[in-house]
Amino acid sequence: MVLPIARLLMLMRRGSGKDLSTTKKQCVMVTNNFIDVYADTHIRSSVGMIAEAIRLTDSGSAAVLGCGRCGEIPVRLLNETFELVDLVDIDREALAAVDEQCKKWDEEKNSYQVHCTDLTGMIARVERRASELVAKTVDPVACLEQLGVLLESTAPEFWAPPRGERYDLLVCSMVLTQLQALVRESVEKIYLGRFPEYAPAMLKHKSWCESVWNFARNLEDDFIEHLGTLIKPQGIVYLSETVHVSWLTQLDEQSVSTEGRWITLRTSRLTDYLRPGDTIIKEQHWDWLREDKEGDFCGRLYGVQAVIYRVS
Repeated sequence: MVLPIARLLMLMRRGSGKDLSTTKKQCVMVTNNFIDVYADTHIRSSVGMIAEAIRLTDSGSAAVLGCGRCGEIPVRLLNETFELVDLVDIDREALAAVDEQCKKWDEEKNSYQVHCTDLTGMIARVERRASELVAKTVDPVACLEQLGVLLESTAPEFWAPPRGERYDLLVCSMVLTQLQALVRESVEKIYLGRFPEYAPAMLKHKSWCESVWNFARNLEDDFIEHLGTLIKPQGIVYLSETVHVSWLTQLDEQSVSTEGRWITLRTSRLTDYLRPGDTIIKEQHWDWLREDKEGDFCGRLYGVQAVIYRVS
């Protein structure tokens, strides 16, 4: 498939469908305070949706799970609205950057609490066991099957707030696919550290690929179920994810090509993960062009889906 650059730019600026005019007004209002009004569609759309979720709760406590550097999170609005805001991520440098920025704002009210942790509670355990398996193996191919079994059989121990309270609002922006990716990559790093020549085999080994797929989908299901234990009855959850992805190859200054569009989750709809009792308040979708060089690819085009829902 060949796409002209102009078409990609149109996709990137298209916004969020039939709610575009309303969303633009909301985003401008929010971004004037928190981010550059000329930031890309992904940031503007995310901030607008999260701001709407905040207005639906309006008080109490909130948590941002997998917050990263909060690039698409209106953290100042969270601070103004809630008595407690927990920012949770495994990336210590990202959290330090967020913490430094929050201190620079020097607001009278400071409701932020930073937690550096593995949301899944799996990484340390699978790394330890994977190191043991890889160290003693004499068959690199058979070891891949063992590592796949390890992923599928290790139960997550999801993060919960140390105080044991439940939140009025949970923000989970682009975290669902990252949960399994971080665990899987920790295992791959150990395996390839000893058997770098088997990197191509990891892409084709049937048992390993099936185990990784099952592990990822089960972890995603379990995480959504876990959110129900963190939120108060009738609490609000904002969930977003890159449900589709296309890898782009530059052909010339005017066009790029892609071999297709891949689904990153179990199905093509993010809301399929929700529980029967959850009530969808609003859904939006937008396209997000990332022009980062990656091997032979010049970037990725993501199809982002976002949903605000109320927990029963």
